[in-house]
Amino acid sequence: MSAVGPPVWVIGLAEQFWADAGEVPAGFPRELALPAAMAALITPVERPGLRVRSVIDYLTPKRLPVNFAEPDRPLRAALYCWKGAGYVFLDPADPPDERRFSFAHELAHFLRDYAAPRRQVERSVGPAALDVLDGLRKPTTDERLHAVLRNRPLTPHCHFMSRDPAGRPKGEGEQRAEADADRLAFELLAPAELFHLDTDRSVIESRLVAEFGLPAAVAAVYARLLLPPPPPVGGLIARLTDSL
Repeated sequence: MSAVGPPVWVIGLAEQFWADAGEVPAGFPRELALPAAMAALITPVERPGLRVRSVIDYLTPKRLPVNFAEPDRPLRAALYCWKGAGYVFLDPADPPDERRFSFAHELAHFLRDYAAPRRQVERSVGPAALDVLDGLRKPTTDERLHAVLRNRPLTPHCHFMSRDPAGRPKGEGEQRAEADADRLAFELLAPAELFHLDTDRSVIESRLVAEFGLPAAVAAVYARLLLPPPPPVGGLIARLTDSL
């Protein structure tokens, strides 16, 4: 069994990112340098002992709206966006492999959950509708109609910071958003096409850690996506029987 390729949307966003960057890095591990246009929009912020409170304390003096009420807790990383720009919060005390993946994960959120929806709304509904996404006003009747006809959600951007007591994302939507951000981050740091000849998951995990600089736990998750376990024999037989 060969490695499984990424979804089409992952390929599209990754290709667009590298096209904007101007070139794809030749070596690994990759340190993701932001394209010039994006570097003007995303500001890395390092906060030792990063917590929810650290993010709020950074944003408040800048008079940036804080529209989430999450209990204080430690964070690996965080992304805050407002009016098309964003801040990526990282903990400088984290090991290099964790910081590498944390940055890629938050960048993936920016590309997938923030920039892409804004671009779609701007093209299909109009630039003025971006004020609606920023929560500055409610949509007009005409904007609502255009959004419905073009199947473009016209609601303010939301956050995915809510966690249950075990630290897991709350709700199916948040779980999907986190999994999607991971999937795009994987592709940016270790493209799936480089593993198409691998047939041993343990080999893939080792390569992801040694060659691509991913944390061991992250590598295990990605390796399972690239080379998923075969379906149970009983389940396979049942599906074949149902199809007859």
